[in-house]
Amino acid sequence: MGDTESTESRPGFETRAIHDGQAPDAVTGAVVTPISLATTFAQTAVGSPGTYEYARSGNPTRDALQACIASLEQGSHGLAFASGLAAEDAVLRLVTPGKGAMMGLDAYGGTYRLISAVWGPERSAGWSTADFSDLTALDAAWPDDVALVWLETPSNPMLRCTDIAALASLAHDHDALLVVDNTFATPYLQQPLRHGADIVVHSATKYLGGH
Repeated sequence: MGDTESTESRPGFETRAIHDGQAPDAVTGAVVTPISLATTFAQTAVGSPGTYEYARSGNPTRDALQACIASLEQGSHGLAFASGLAAEDAVLRLVTPGKGAMMGLDAYGGTYRLISAVWGPERSAGWSTADFSDLTALDAAWPDDVALVWLETPSNPMLRCTDIAALASLAHDHDALLVVDNTFATPYLQQPLRHGADIVVHSATKYLGGH
């Protein structure tokens, strides 16, 4: 999710959580978006798909989820993946080859392994960890190759909290993107895009899914 949108005349959080991304079903009139089980969709003509073609590239249920979470995060759009790590991998692909990434001292183990053991070696990319509680020291020691900063706040597992706005400003001063894993706080308590983050990611099987 990225690109915050205006909050003027925006419905409240509870209203958006219930309604955004959903509209009455055109065929049945169902007010709750049905779970779409179709794998393929009818075409208006050979080679002329409508809004949907294959479930793997999009379906009504996933579109509703994406629109709702993006709205709750006050972003302009969102994408749902099969897993949180799949989403993280897609975000890491934004980093130009030859550039690196930085994450906090304690990051979710799956994220740490993805960056250190998969993404880094695969892309010949550098990576580092840093103490986000001392941004003055971080600024002075900023690695030249860092193009993406990965932040968890609160972090997993130590629940460290970081000033998102301050870190966003520092990252942008160094021409780096700030990605925030908002899994623990959820958009109910925190909207990182409002504080300068460029991208927000979630593991939806945790708090968003009622864990």
